[in-house]
Amino acid sequence: MSDPLTVSIVIGYFIVTFAIGVYAVKRVKTAEHYFGAHKLFGTIVTSVAAFASIMSGFGFVGGPGLVYALGATSLWITLAAPLGFGLGWFVIGKRVRLIAEVRPMATLPDLAAARFKSEAVRGLLAISLVLGVIAYLGTQVMAGGYVVSGLLGVDLETAIIIIFGITMIYTAVAGMAASILTDFFQGLIMLIAAIGVLFFALMLTGGTEGLFTTIGQKDPILIDPLGRGTWVLVLMWFFVFALGGLGQPHLATKFYALRSYKDLKWGALISGGSYMLSSLLWIFVGYAALWLVIGGKIPALQKPDQAAIAFLSQLPAWMSAVVYAGLLAAIMSTASGFIAIGTAAIVRDLPMALGKEIEHAKQVWWGRIVTVLLTIFAVLFGYYGKYLVAILGALGWGYFASATLPLLAVGLNWKRATKEGAIASLITALVLNIGFLIYEKILGMKLPYALPSYAVSIIAALLVMIFVSLLTRSAAEEDIDPDIRAAIEA
Repeated sequence: MSDPLTVSIVIGYFIVTFAIGVYAVKRVKTAEHYFGAHKLFGTIVTSVAAFASIMSGFGFVGGPGLVYALGATSLWITLAAPLGFGLGWFVIGKRVRLIAEVRPMATLPDLAAARFKSEAVRGLLAISLVLGVIAYLGTQVMAGGYVVSGLLGVDLETAIIIIFGITMIYTAVAGMAASILTDFFQGLIMLIAAIGVLFFALMLTGGTEGLFTTIGQKDPILIDPLGRGTWVLVLMWFFVFALGGLGQPHLATKFYALRSYKDLKWGALISGGSYMLSSLLWIFVGYAALWLVIGGKIPALQKPDQAAIAFLSQLPAWMSAVVYAGLLAAIMSTASGFIAIGTAAIVRDLPMALGKEIEHAKQVWWGRIVTVLLTIFAVLFGYYGKYLVAILGALGWGYFASATLPLLAVGLNWKRATKEGAIASLITALVLNIGFLIYEKILGMKLPYALPSYAVSIIAALLVMIFVSLLTRSAAEEDIDPDIRAAIEA
């Protein structure tokens, strides 16, 4: 168990987060409010919430681990992701908001069905989202459980119940509205943690000169712009995180929450800037852990992902507690968003795709029930799934990008995109991601030149969308509904 100060800060964080989440129910008046937080928030809240949901626990644990293992290679991700934020707000955000001005939108399948005039597209996208949500949440169960268990000194099962029980309750009560409002608070915690980490990392290592000189003398490749990676890997990472971010549902759905499309003006700057600032934690924690090992101050780490924990052990207790709160915030912010997205897909989109729409007044009631059931299923799957969870967890980010990027980036900006192209790209993304998962995780094989399989899936899905659309005509050009076409042409 951690010291009393750390425990107090973590418990305080949980209480405030829960209170904010439950408070959000006051804003929920319709199903669109519950599933999409439709026009409920301004630029600052929505922008910080968008950044918080994208950063996730990976930036606080996986990012420093990549720096420790590869050096500067992963810094290309931190350069590309803010660019993706900017593109997202202008390439997709504007279209989403303009369409939401004239139609009661709450989910991405709502948007896809309106653009492509197809319930089949709605259904396929909803299935893709549910599969991706379960895969992602399953991987977060053990990660969140281990963090809370170590901080509060409780057993793993109790820790999982605490972190996911709190998230489940406030998400069930107020849906996406609770997710965004708590994401805003959690994003602020993450930014405070990032600034504190930068300050203490530079104090500990003697500034950037002392930090990088020590590392460079031991292994110059670690501070080389390419690091230990390859140019193929760097270019693919830059491409995937710059463009792939456009296809992340937990970013795209945030645009519904803006009160007006005019609020997009500063969104890219605020969310992208917040991501860049929080990336300081990613960068300096990883390099500070290397500095500690090279200087003989701590033993070599058995696993790269231990870099964050190793660094935090050198901080004052109060600062360590703030960073741990930031880590919990990163996990919970993304988890609540995915729970809300998965619930909306099950309650709203799948029934509509099958021609069995649930009565509008009952959608929120069913949403609360499904939120509880989906969270419990994800927790049980994450706890008992073990090897299967590890395999499906590889789907994650790349799967979402390959499934939704063609529909959003291409479909909302190219009038020639067709219903058949959308269906073909969704099927391609599903087949390729599952195929590569078997190829890499079960058969133990790798693509040549360290080529990331998710990059191949994204490129293939985009090409299929374009190629099939050129050969077909449905829901394209003049066949697009006038209000949707006006939003594309704006």
